[in-house]
Amino acid sequence: MQFDRFISGHHIDLERFTNDHISELESIVFDERIWKNLPYNPVDKTSFEEFIKDIQHKNGNEERVTYVIRNKTNNKVCGSTGFNFIDAVNQQVEVGPSWLSPIVWGTKVNIESKYLLLMQCFERQQIMRVEFRTRETNIRSQKAIEKIGGIREGILRCHRKNDDGTFRNTIVYSIIQPDWPSTKTMLEALISK
Repeated sequence: MQFDRFISGHHIDLERFTNDHISELESIVFDERIWKNLPYNPVDKTSFEEFIKDIQHKNGNEERVTYVIRNKTNNKVCGSTGFNFIDAVNQQVEVGPSWLSPIVWGTKVNIESKYLLLMQCFERQQIMRVEFRTRETNIRSQKAIEKIGGIREGILRCHRKNDDGTFRNTIVYSIIQPDWPSTKTMLEALISK
């Protein structure tokens, strides 16, 4: 699958991650609120460099497609999103990992970034299934996925190991091709409000 390198929206642009974005990401990444329910935790320069190496490695191996989100109102990077677990044979992909600076929480940034990714999936790539996964304890993320039309499918028990060695449960959501026309209309209405 070939995803666009640059995707332009009304309020944001999605730019394919390059090394040129590293300093802009570093300027927003150290807010601990971002990582509370995420598997990453770049709390200092060393862990941030490891975080970037992981992105570079997975993008380089085509395991992931990472986009940087640029807010058009101030031309600043405000987070990242993309695609994981790209499965061309079964026409499915997972959206993620996604994270945003708290400065844009509650704005149209998340909704529009997901809308642009879903447009890529359903209209440019003819993907059948887009999946979203989030930690069972991440209620804010669950509400955000539901707001964009994600259908909750179930829970994967003891699915991922946490940094402290304990295991977490993961909630799985999806949007499938037949859902897209009504989901698209709903998202466009939310973006235009």
